[in-house]
Parts: sequence; structure tokens; C-alpha cells
Amino acid sequence: MKIIKTTIVLILCGCLTCVYAEQMPSGYYDVIQGKRDSVLKVTLHQIIKGGERLQYGTNEYHTTTKVEQGDTIWRAGEIEAYGTWHGFQLADQLSNGCVWDMYSTTKRYFPIQGGSAAGMNIEHCLPKSWWGGIENDAYNDLFHLNPADQAANNNKSNFPPGILNDSNKVNNGTFFMGKDSKWGGYAFSVTDEYKGDFARAYFYISTAYHDMKWDATYSKYVTNSSYLTFTPYLIEVLLQWHRIDPVGEKEINRLDAISSVQHNRNPFIDYPELVEYIWGNKRGEAVEISQLTRTTSEDYSIPTDTINPIAYPATEVTSTSFTASWKDQARDSYLLEVFTLQHSGHNDTLVSMPGFNKDIVSASNNKIQWLKEDGTTAQYRQMDGSHATSLSSTTEKRQIRFTNFGKAPQNTFLTVRCCVFKGDKSADLQLVDNNNKVLYTQPLSLDEEYYTFSIPEGTTSISLMQKEIGTKSKGYNRISVQEAYLYYGDYQDAEMPLEDSPFILIGTSHSLTHEVPVGTPIYYRVTPKGLRTSNTVCITNHTNTYVSNILTSPTNTQKIIQNGQLYILQDNKIYTLFGQVYEE
Repeated sequence: MKIIKTTIVLILCGCLTCVYAEQMPSGYYDVIQGKRDSVLKVTLHQIIKGGERLQYGTNEYHTTTKVEQGDTIWRAGEIEAYGTWHGFQLADQLSNGCVWDMYSTTKRYFPIQGGSAAGMNIEHCLPKSWWGGIENDAYNDLFHLNPADQAANNNKSNFPPGILNDSNKVNNGTFFMGKDSKWGGYAFSVTDEYKGDFARAYFYISTAYHDMKWDATYSKYVTNSSYLTFTPYLIEVLLQWHRIDPVGEKEINRLDAISSVQHNRNPFIDYPELVEYIWGNKRGEAVEISQLTRTTSEDYSIPTDTINPIAYPATEVTSTSFTASWKDQARDSYLLEVFTLQHSGHNDTLVSMPGFNKDIVSASNNKIQWLKEDGTTAQYRQMDGSHATSLSSTTEKRQIRFTNFGKAPQNTFLTVRCCVFKGDKSADLQLVDNNNKVLYTQPLSLDEEYYTFSIPEGTTSISLMQKEIGTKSKGYNRISVQEAYLYYGDYQDAEMPLEDSPFILIGTSHSLTHEVPVGTPIYYRVTPKGLRTSNTVCITNHTNTYVSNILTSPTNTQKIIQNGQLYILQDNKIYTLFGQVYEE
């Protein structure tokens, strides 16, 4: 194998005030010493699962001169309350009386006599529908409840956090919604100063309710089969948000306010590095608690600058070297991570429906059938590839059925691009297996989105159908389907650090030399001491000519990008590309 030497020249192109927060209870986290991975998460779960939860909603109030709860004395002369809106008054009220809203810049005030603020909702930042909406302790937990602008909350619905390609759906300067770079459908985002608040709330709920069962409808985001709770892409998003926005004064003060009511804490605010030990770049390492950064210690500097540390695109890229650079943050040291990605496994397509038309589904021996309620093959004049109306009936439940693919192996997924049929108000998509068991019921958006479902091993056919027929006045609940892909595989990327990486750099310039296989993409990112981690930069110095030839081939070639994977349909053969080519 050819080897090239990569010389990394580091060009460093400022300061924080110190604010002190209350101390956590003495010895609160001591038992996590030496723990790692799932054992660490379960240990944290045992520490934080208890305490009290306020009632959901407004509540009953009565005046009092003094309220004692445990070792905490609530403010004399004020009110005693038992609802989440009172919790917000303790945790989310600015000094001028305004509500601290992470969903908009609109100024709103708490009522003097208590209760909800006008134009605001109680928002579960981790959607309650993801665990079935059961009104349990998680339902009432202030660590992931926020007072939220009504319009933003309504748009957020049960969509996931994401890394957005655009914010065409909602952009109020604080809260954003648009198409996500990997989910394929809509996702939400917030301004950088709140990203970490959201991420650490997600990590907290996953840990405090470690034994909670997640709704299979949302298996794209959460899973019951791993102690990590979240699926790989959601972990990627949450880690990025956590690293972009370190713990600040607002979050520390809110933690202490909620702790005084619930009598438990969010460990990922107290010790932010614990996120990395469970989900991030320190998985597999045992916790040395004395080495962790504690946000309530006198040594913790609360960030005052919410601008992301920026790693710039590599310059002076040659066959033997590149120059890495980033914005100087006036730190005395920087952590530089340089790595490659190791690909393992691959995905294979079982059934591909890149565009909906009569030819794909007309014959009964095809892998895709369009069936009427009585099981006979149907025809419909509007099957034109853009308005796939096979599920759009006002009189009977029709279906698209995937069959003749044998038995679904492990790690099989069905991805469908669909939406509510034009003119209707709502619709639910159902997936039914060969035993007529309903696998999923998915409420659809009015806009086209991609939905991905995990298919049980051994399934021999899958039907897509509308849940029910509606009335004209309420909309017929019809569904428009544009694409569908049934595929399986175990493809994943793993970060492989270069030898001695990460590098701790002191000073302003360094030269590092390492040997890397020819053509291997190299990635780097940097973390200024005490600050968040920068974006990741990729450097590629060669092209896979075989893949390029396929993509530029003059023959009958169709390119399909689905679920983050690239498929090439050439002369009726499907190739899946992951640095290698696999023939189906």
C-alpha cells in the first residue's frame, strides 16, 4: 500500500469571566468513580431518578409567610404552588419579570398572581409522544419542560432536533425549522446559545428515565435495544449541540432552582464531560471524578461569548501535507483531534421505488403491488410519479404492498417519502405485516417528508395504508406516496484517531507528521481549553475513479440518494457505494 506523509501545520489565528454557582450536595456523585459506559449511565440513573415532581399545568395557589421543604426555605411572603408554571417562575424568570423563552424573542411576563404567561405553552423539549405521552414523572420533569412561544411550540410538534439545510418553515431569530441534512424531513434548531441546554436536557431524560419504554413509532430517533437510548444520528446532533454551547450561567442558575423543587440534579450540567463518557469520545474510559470539570466550582469560567469556535477549511493541500487553522480563542492550550473514518458493513437494497408510476406496481408478480381492499390489483389514473395516490381513496382503504423479497433479515428498514394528500387536513400512515399486525401508525405532515421504520426480522411482506377513511368536511385522510425503499445492512463509520491523537497543543505553532494511506479522507477539529468544540473539517486529496466513472457513465444510469446512502441503478443493477461497490 502506498503511504503518504501528512504534515499538519497549526496556525492559531478571547476571555471569560468567572461566576460562582451553588455547590451540589456533598458526595452526590461519588459512586460514579471508576464507572464507564452502561454501568456509568445506570449509576447516574440511580442517583437522579428520585425526588419530587410538580403537577403539570397551572395549579392552586395560596399565600404564605414561610414555606419549608426539606432544607429549602422558599421565599417568605410569596406563594406556595404545586404546578409547573410556578416552577417556571423560579427557574425561567428574568430580573425584569420577563419569561426567559428559548423559542422566541417576544417579551412576555409572568402574571403577578401566578399562572401561565399569555401566548405561551408548557413545552416538552424531548417530545412526550416519543414515549407514548404517558403522564409519568418524565411528563412533569422541569429539566426538560420550558415555557415556549405558542407558535414555535406548535410548529415543533414531535419533530427531532437536527442540523438544518435551511430554515424555510420557521425562522423567528431564535427558533428554526427546515429540512434536515440527514433526517430528510423537517427538524428544529435553536440559536447557538441554547443548543447545549436542549442537548443536556435530552441526555438527562435518557438517564433519569433509563428504564422507560420508547414508542416504536419513533424508532428513527429512540431505541429500546441500546443503553444509549438515542439512534446514531440523533446522538451526532446532540453531541454537536452539547459541544457548541457549553454550560453557562443561565443553565447553572436554572439547575439550582429546579433542584430546590425536585430535589434531584442534571449531572450533565454539573459535570458536562459525563456526556462524552456515555455518548461521546470517552466511551470505554472509566470516570476519574477528581479530573472532571465541575461547573459549580470556583475554577469554572462561565462563557460570555456564544460564538462557535471555528475550524477553517484546510489550505495548502498537497499530496503530502495540508495546513489546518482555526480562530484563536486566547486559550493557553488547544486539543486537536485528527482522525480518519473506518467503514464497516454495508447496506443492500431489497426493494426500490424511486418514483411512483403504473409500471412499477401494475403486475401482480412484482415486488411492489397496489391493492384494493379486497386484495385485487388496482389501477389509478393519477399514478404519475409526483402524486402517487394509491392510498388516497374516499371510499376504501387501499395499500401498497412490498413482497417477494424473502424474509427480512436483521437491521431491515423501510423509508417512505409521503405526505397528506393535497387538500386534506390530516392523515395517518399505517404499516402492516404479513400477519395483518399493525407495526406502526405515523401521523403525516402536510409537506413531503421521509419516514424510516425498523422492520422486524422474518417479515415477508409489508403493506402501507391509510389508517382510516374520513369525511369530506373533515378531510378524507388520504395519503400521497412519492418514494419507498426497503433495505438492510450494518453500515457504520467509526472514528480512527491518528497515532498520538488527540494532541494537546501549547503555544501558537506546531508541525506534526504522520503516515496515512493514499486517498484516505482526513478530519480534524479543535477544542480550545475550557470552551466548546469546533466544527469538523474534512480534507480529501484523491478521487475514487471507479465511483466517478459510474456516476459519469453515459449509459442508462440513475442516482438515488436515500437515508444518507448513495445508490446507483445502472442497467437494472443496483450498486451501493461506501468507498467500495457492492452488486445486488
